This record gives sequence, structure tokens and C-alpha cells, in this order.
Amino acid sequence: MKRILMLAFAAALSMSASACQDTTNPSSVLSGTYTLRTIDDQVPPVSIDATTQITGGYIIIDRDGSFTDVISYRDVSSGISTDDTINGTWALSGNTIEFTDVRDPYNPYYATVSNGELHFTNYASGYSYTTVYSK
Repeated sequence: MKRILMLAFAAALSMSASACQDTTNPSSVLSGTYTLRTIDDQVPPVSIDATTQITGGYIIIDRDGSFTDVISYRDVSSGISTDDTINGTWALSGNTIEFTDVRDPYNPYYATVSNGELHFTNYASGYSYTTVYSK
């Protein structure tokens, strides 16, 4: 009986140890789909200039180090909506995640990771805006 209890304890201990390793692995902790929640604290759709609105978006972070980033835009005058998709790789350093576009590898962009959210500061046409994504 003692031997069965010891084996059960050892099995439980090894399972909890492997579970702990999964939660500390950046790939498993960060992987998932993050949805665009706010742009400068406003819920989309949000006008980013006189002719363009961001209507939504999401980022899929995969455990294998790849990502897909999709932003949905609408032209205000025509009403036509389009998606802009970026694929590439990601790497984590501290609480900063670097996204590298496969089509533009020398121009990475960065997010701060905090409490299950990704915080980006975007620079466009001489001004900046902050976007927040969450799982």
C-alpha cells in the first residue's frame, strides 16, 4: 500500500512539475489569439486620419515563434473595407515582444506584454497612437 501511495505521489509530482514548465515557457504563455480592444482608449471603429478608420483586428501568436497580425480598415468616403495581414516571427525579451514581418525583416515592431495584454505604440504620418490587444 505504501508503495502505491509513493508511486501516486511521484506521478502527481512529475505532472505538476511539467505543468509548471508549460506555464513558464513564453511560447505557451503568450500563444493564442489577441483581439484589438482599444485605440487610444477608444473602442473601434476609430478614425486614424481624415479618410481611414480601423474597424478591428487580431494577432495570432503561435508557439512555434510565428505570428499573424490582421488589421481591418474602412475607407470613410467609399465605405470599402480591407484587411492588412502581416506574417512573421516573434521573440520575447523581458516584457517586450518583437514582431518581425517576413516581408520587411529590417523594420520590426514592438509590444509590451502585461497581464494578458499587448500594448503597442504606433507611429504614422507624424503622430502616434496606442493600441491594446487582449486574449
